[in-house]
Amino acid sequence: MSTPNPSPPTSASSQRVSGFLFVLGAALLWSLAGIGIKLVPADGLVIAGLRSLFATPVFGLVLLWQARGLSASAVLRVALCSPAVWLAALDYALTVVLFVLASKLTTAANAILLQYTAPIYVVLLSWPLLKEPVRKQDVLAVLCCLLGIAWFFADQLSTQGLRGNLLAMASGAGLGLLPLLLRRTERLVTHSRPPSPSHAVLFDQLQTRAVLPTFALFLGNLLATLAGLPFAIKTPPTLMTAWLTLVVLGVLQIGAAYLLYAAAVRRLKAIECLMICTLEPILNPVWVALGTGELPSRAALIGGLMILCAVLAHGIYSELHKKRQDAPSQGLKARSADPPRP
Repeated sequence: MSTPNPSPPTSASSQRVSGFLFVLGAALLWSLAGIGIKLVPADGLVIAGLRSLFATPVFGLVLLWQARGLSASAVLRVALCSPAVWLAALDYALTVVLFVLASKLTTAANAILLQYTAPIYVVLLSWPLLKEPVRKQDVLAVLCCLLGIAWFFADQLSTQGLRGNLLAMASGAGLGLLPLLLRRTERLVTHSRPPSPSHAVLFDQLQTRAVLPTFALFLGNLLATLAGLPFAIKTPPTLMTAWLTLVVLGVLQIGAAYLLYAAAVRRLKAIECLMICTLEPILNPVWVALGTGELPSRAALIGGLMILCAVLAHGIYSELHKKRQDAPSQGLKARSADPPRP
């Protein structure tokens, strides 16, 4: 008697795996921001505007591919009439601009640490915005991550650059809001009542292809470009290396990274996305060490280990908890599918 083939992994499980890979790739690319911003000898608004200028075509091309075959006027009408899309775009633009300004006004350690207060805002806002329950282990893991980040930069914090510190905290609030607002753009499509069958098909395609989150990021980069372009025209960078750095920052560090992140938030909870992204501040000193020979301190190593342990422990616990919840229903389905015994 032939043995049955092993059952393929469930769609939900494969979605979670791809989500973790997407957000990990985003964290790797985001970790290049600090060194890139510091290497460009220009004003913060100039860097923010030009970086988003080079990122905008990336989002535009992906948006055209996602919306292929759909009515352009219908997509624009749905997207531009959506308050959720505009809120996500404005939040994204402010987050990008504020972080660049903070990196110029204060130390890189202060800027990245204070931006990573974002998980606090996710915990506070997941329930009112998305009705997602926040579990005790979510709060504990976030606290462990924040403690690890604080230890990671314990010997690098400075009291200088108050304005930069405040801007970095504001960018952390924006970063925390971003995945929640992107999720709301999708819920707009899911919970809206189409006025006609043709609109129902359009709404289904918008939701399946994740058009609205990508449109929000495209619009956000366009807004950031418009904010910085007047300053870039007045005092443009003069070095070719500065322009090349801005291209890399725009196309890869913003464009590719945020597209990966937008795909990840469709597959993972917002809190999980931000927790994995706490790997970003760990990688910053790695690039510095490779580029300049500067080695991380003992505090940085201890903090990095704490963050890694928190991320891994939360991921393992969440997966085991999910499997325990799915096991009874899967067992019931299997028993009901068995043929009757003779």
